[in-house]
Parts: sequence; structure tokens; C-alpha cells
Amino acid sequence: MRLTTATYITLIRMFMIPFVAMGILYHRYGLALGVFLISGLSDLLDGLLARKLKQKTKLGALLDPMADKLLLSTSFLLLTLPASNLHVAIPVWLTVLVFGRDIIMVASAVSIALTTGFTKFDPTIYGKASTVVQIACVLSVLIVNHFKADSGYVDWLFYVTFGLTLFSGLHYIYIVNRRFNLENE
Repeated sequence: MRLTTATYITLIRMFMIPFVAMGILYHRYGLALGVFLISGLSDLLDGLLARKLKQKTKLGALLDPMADKLLLSTSFLLLTLPASNLHVAIPVWLTVLVFGRDIIMVASAVSIALTTGFTKFDPTIYGKASTVVQIACVLSVLIVNHFKADSGYVDWLFYVTFGLTLFSGLHYIYIVNRRFNLENE
């Protein structure tokens, strides 16, 4: 199997995750913000290249969402920990929901795949919207901490992230169950 340009970009994005983590842990929020933004741009770039250059691969389809999830999970966790000594932190309840939803979705998908062979777990529009809001949440917390800015708008973003994450998880379970039942009729 050869690696495509898009896959190389995805791998580079994965290697940027420790730099985001170090930026947060060492209170270098500008560094974390910059690397997080570059990671986001590389995500857009690898997707564009994969489509335009017809470089879609099974490996890329596996690594791309994995890179996104690792970056978001790392960021959420570190921006929640009290040890990060943040001016504004992501609330524990929100991080627990984000991780809980992801764990339930992965465990369900693996269980269904192993027991039935069903593997069509396409992302939903609500799941994508939830990811966008989670990214906005991380970016907002990094910006507020880097610039010591007013944090009033971030609080409502926490609630929007909570609502959309919860709804997308419930919607995903409903959609997968419906598709699974349709295929087994």
C-alpha cells in the first residue's frame, strides 16, 4: 500500500497533537492555538487533495477521523484539567459528555460490527455539526486564555456544545439502529 499526499498530511496532523498538548501544559496558549489552527487547515487540505487528486484510500478514511478525534480529545481533556491553571477552562461535565458520547459510539459500532458484520456507520450532519462546535469550543478557550479576553461568550458556547453533542449522539444511535434493522429485514 502506498501512502498518498493526503495521507501524509493526515499523519503530520497526528504528529502535531503533542505540540498542542505541550502548549497547553506549559501555558503557551498562543503556541497551542497556532498549532491547533494549522491542524485544522491541514484537515481541510488533506480532504481537498484526497478528492481533487482522487487519492481517497481506506487508510486515509480511517486515519483522518482518528486524527481529528485524537486532537479534539487531547484538547478537551487538557483544557479541563485543573493542573492546566487556565483563566477559563472547559467544564468537567462537558468533557465527560464528549468522551462518554464517543466511547458509547465506538463501543456500539465495534459490538455491532463484531456480532453482525454490519459496518456502515456513516457520519451524520449532526455529528459533523457537533464536531464543528467542539472545535469552536476549543478555539474559544485557547483564544480567551491566550489573550486574557472576556469570557462571557464562551459560557453559552459550552451549553451549545453540550446540547449538540448530546443530540448528535442520540441521533447517531437512532440512525444506526434504523439502518441496521432495515438491512436485517
